[in-house]
Amino acid sequence: MSFINPLFDSSKNERQKPNVSLNQKQIKSKKRSTRNDKTHNIKFPVSSIQQIKLRSYCKQAQRVYQEKELDPLPQTKFNTKLLRFGMNHPEILTWSHNYKDSKTYMHTNLLETEYQDIGGPHGYAIRENLSERKVVYQIIMSVIVWMEGGGSLEKIL
Repeated sequence: MSFINPLFDSSKNERQKPNVSLNQKQIKSKKRSTRNDKTHNIKFPVSSIQQIKLRSYCKQAQRVYQEKELDPLPQTKFNTKLLRFGMNHPEILTWSHNYKDSKTYMHTNLLETEYQDIGGPHGYAIRENLSERKVVYQIIMSVIVWMEGGGSLEKIL
């Protein structure tokens, strides 16, 4: 007996099943690689005075960028440059700045590969026994103190 609707005919269904090869199974199980330019946003607390300092240094850096005819420099990008400079110059870092969560935050956007130096298994957070926010805060405040002590903004940029 044959059915009018071909969906109910089991003998035809068995013959029409697609044949899944091993290559298709391997493609499904492959893990996607992460992008090279993936970033990690870290926010850190600042007091009102620290926020004013960071914003004024950013405005000074924007003038330098305009002279070199480069793209505008947003605050987050400037903070990220400060953080990178501090991470590349560990001799200027001090870990004794007074940290207080002021509920006012500024942001940095590090590449995921650079973020491993802060929050990775052998990063500053583990070595110094601090949270990632505290590490970012300490590094940026160390760079600000270095700039106030005679450091150059052009070296950072």
